[in-house]
Amino acid sequence: MEHNRVVYAVSDNIISSLGFTTGENIAHILEAKTGIAPVTNKTLYPEPFLASLIDREKASALLTTNFSGNLDGFHPLEQLMLLSSVDALKRCAVDPASPQTVFIFSTTKGNIDLLTAGNELNQDVELWEMAKRIAVFWGSPTDPLVISNACISGVLAVVLAERLIKSGKYDHAVLIGGDLSTEFAVSGFQSFKSVSPNPCKPFDKDRDGLSMGEGIATLVLSSDKKTVTDSIPVMVAGGSSSNDANHISGPSRTGDGLFYAIRDALEAAGIPASVLDLINPHGTATPFNDEMESKAIGLASLSGCPLMALKGYIGHTLGAAGLIESIICLESIRRQTIFQTKGFTETGVPVPVNVTTEIKKGDIRNVLKTASGFGGCNAAVIFSSETAGISYKQTPKIRISKECLIENRQVIINGSVAFDGAQYGDFASFIRAAFKSVSDPYMKFSKMDDLCKLGLTAAEFLLQGTDITEKYERREIAMLLENRYSSLDTDITHQRIINIKDPYQPSPAVFVYTLANIVMGEICIRHKFQGENLFLISAKKDEKQLMEQVELLFSSSKTKACIAGWADYLNGKYDAKLFLVEKI
Repeated sequence: MEHNRVVYAVSDNIISSLGFTTGENIAHILEAKTGIAPVTNKTLYPEPFLASLIDREKASALLTTNFSGNLDGFHPLEQLMLLSSVDALKRCAVDPASPQTVFIFSTTKGNIDLLTAGNELNQDVELWEMAKRIAVFWGSPTDPLVISNACISGVLAVVLAERLIKSGKYDHAVLIGGDLSTEFAVSGFQSFKSVSPNPCKPFDKDRDGLSMGEGIATLVLSSDKKTVTDSIPVMVAGGSSSNDANHISGPSRTGDGLFYAIRDALEAAGIPASVLDLINPHGTATPFNDEMESKAIGLASLSGCPLMALKGYIGHTLGAAGLIESIICLESIRRQTIFQTKGFTETGVPVPVNVTTEIKKGDIRNVLKTASGFGGCNAAVIFSSETAGISYKQTPKIRISKECLIENRQVIINGSVAFDGAQYGDFASFIRAAFKSVSDPYMKFSKMDDLCKLGLTAAEFLLQGTDITEKYERREIAMLLENRYSSLDTDITHQRIINIKDPYQPSPAVFVYTLANIVMGEICIRHKFQGENLFLISAKKDEKQLMEQVELLFSSSKTKACIAGWADYLNGKYDAKLFLVEKI
């Protein structure tokens, strides 16, 4: 296995309200132009609202030009992902059909617009199916990886790709992220009252909420320097993730979770905080997110570093946000330019941050990109023109110290039945009894969706009688879970609620569970784990592939223990198999 590898950013594309190429988007950002505008489309929301939407007419024309109109079988999001990837791949020498090229997708809801009445179990709604169709289009012989980890998905895609390439598993990676504005998402964020009636104002004293956005991005990474055509080669130097272990829908009040991700990303990049030239935060312009980020930035001794927030231009593009904003960070290094923070006038966060108020030229070499999301998840990545980051060591020795299987109304620990619920007729009764048999009373359990109840119960049995919280720091305990159906069971519930037009009352208590990674958040909150988090969507349970990801996590982070495995629930059918993996 090769080491001392460099991961170069070799090509990219952004599709947003500002344009259909990276160049078009940057040109409009340099003009301080925002794509956020009034929307009166009642199929998205019954009342007018502000959002940043892609020009569908121009998209249609470009699709016809690039594909001769022959995109039968591909849904709107997939078509735009193809359009984005065509632009990025045609401008680089990376072969998408090579077995040394991996496709990694980042999205929160994918083709969720297909989830309508009478169409609830359409296979095309599955995130895995979406990714597979696009990978097959490009002739990829390898299964794509799909990250659905709330709003940090795009940044996690970059971190995972960097680790896979540095480990020698692949030479190249094609990262594609995307989400479109749908009634499903808009109604959910409106139910939280987190959408501003004005264009968002990141870190401003008058900020009062986010602006919805939609976007697609493609980023191509490679270990082959010959694929780089930029005058200033830019590298992915290192990254990390974390969990607040605080709340599934509200950010930490201390900022410590994001701080851990920033600190460890800097360590992975092999640089001190003092050499950072620019920060691109999540910057949603919601009161608590920006407050939390200011505290994390202060903890990292970065309050004086220029901070460039971007959602005032294109809104919050969900699963695409991390990739779109990462590409803009790359452009800051390539152009040696810091862009203005649109919508910002006066600082309104408790810890001072150095928000950019104008376009500046400068020596930009090292840029930090961060993201945070529901489930308490955080991620950070460093882009650099001067450091390739640290080399990975050989995979440390690890062992599976315990496993828990839940199926057929039984909980099985290391092959032996630990709880037999044959007398319970349905999942709700069984899982409640199983949890009570192993846990002290926990008021939050009854409020969770069924996927979270399943995952949390499996974790309770897995951790019973262990001493991992005594052996390891909570930052050293990671989570890596996967399933096939994401949060589809709760998605169906949310869609049924918003289908009731009179009264139109989406439930925030339901919407927050329409993200599969929330199950990790609930486990982290319960046990105060603050280690790395990654949620993957896979076509089937594959323990060999899972353990390869676990090994990569141990070799490329501070992880000393990990809860890893499969947790899936749909329409009363359930399956969970979790492993406790420890470093020897």
